[in-house]
Amino acid sequence: MKNHAVFLLGLLAACSGSEAAVGKGNVQVFVVPEDSISAGLEPGTGLENLVDGWKVEYTKFLVTIGNFRARSSTSGATISDPTIYVLDLKNAPAGGYVTFEAKSVDAITYDKVGEDMPAAGPTAKALPPTTAADLALMTSKGYALYFEGVMTKADGKSCKPGSRDPKDCVAATKVTFKWGFAMGTAFDDCGKDGKAGFAVPAGGTAGIKPTIHGDHWFFTDLTEGVEVTSRRAQYVADADLDHDGETTLAELRTVKAADAFPTDLYKLSGAIGGKPISSAYDFVEAQARTLHDFQGDGECPTRTILR
Repeated sequence: MKNHAVFLLGLLAACSGSEAAVGKGNVQVFVVPEDSISAGLEPGTGLENLVDGWKVEYTKFLVTIGNFRARSSTSGATISDPTIYVLDLKNAPAGGYVTFEAKSVDAITYDKVGEDMPAAGPTAKALPPTTAADLALMTSKGYALYFEGVMTKADGKSCKPGSRDPKDCVAATKVTFKWGFAMGTAFDDCGKDGKAGFAVPAGGTAGIKPTIHGDHWFFTDLTEGVEVTSRRAQYVADADLDHDGETTLAELRTVKAADAFPTDLYKLSGAIGGKPISSAYDFVEAQARTLHDFQGDGECPTRTILR
């Protein structure tokens, strides 16, 4: 694969009046989807299950991602690539999408690492099997994220938000959704297991794996770190206010957060930028700004609203 634009700035700090000698290595960045995107979410009592009995499957999942950056706070050396991509994560290659490669960089630890999920613009590129139609959808709408899916439950109900009276429920065994978000978020200070960034081995290659998750809008809190939270989907079914079998973003905007997310089940504090969660839509958007993880289940805790 051809190298993208690489900017390598800075040298190792002087050591006893002379430049410290370091080896060289390579960096490869590949974006992968979490299993919740490729395989969906199952009902059950496990940590990764939907505890309220719904099953969720995605039929499309597109993300805008790029502007990878890494810096050593010790030496000042940097690695970066400003390229922005639109990627089809539902049909991602088995090994993920290789979005960036840097050859012969300093074999040191780059402890300041980040990447963006920006609004797609005219310079965004698609990597196969992402289609031209997918790219056009994202760029024409300025989406950072777009997904379609279906929820099913044999005895599913759609209930009036805020009510627990069975008389306010109707049968709803299948609910679909098609949600797009014209927003942008920067993710920085990425790390895993208490270790910031990544180390480039001398004579080897550091594999950097931005990992996109597909279950955060089912969390019962606005996670800022370890994802120890239960997962529920009932609020999506309840927000199908006209009971036509599809929950739209317009419907989510009309549902009050206090009705959709009872305080005995949900914790709504901690949204990025301190934005208030007034509606079900606000909750989903806030969760959509937390999808970018690092090396699987590592975190990028510094999250900044770009748009």
